[in-house]
Amino acid sequence: MTSHNDVNTPMVALIGFLGAVLTFAVIVLLTVIYYAAEEREDYAKNISQPYTELENLLATQRAKLVEYHWVDQKNQVVAIPIDRAMQLVVVEGRANPRAEGSRQGSTDAAAAEASSSTGAAAESKAREGGGTQ
Repeated sequence: MTSHNDVNTPMVALIGFLGAVLTFAVIVLLTVIYYAAEEREDYAKNISQPYTELENLLATQRAKLVEYHWVDQKNQVVAIPIDRAMQLVVVEGRANPRAEGSRQGSTDAAAAEASSSTGAAAESKAREGGGTQ
């Protein structure tokens, strides 16, 4: 058998090239896997979570709109439910019809009058229910 001490250059070049291509493909594959996992994790942590703070805020605001509660207990100021306030504004508007031009400025006055005219009733209702502060 004859011994060859020659280096097979084409074979070394082919193995080196294939190794480089394989290394590049593995790097690209791992990058794709990493970003896919990162996207799933971001979705799970940020996007799919319920909006608990927003839901709590909206529930608090809704409760303020539908319940009697003290605005300033020291000065005997009581907030009334929004439905009742709208009814009082309608009643006030029917009792004192005004021109359309002056209607905008009178809305606040009508609401204040309605609030003061029902202040005693709202106050007694707030006291009966314990009134939230």
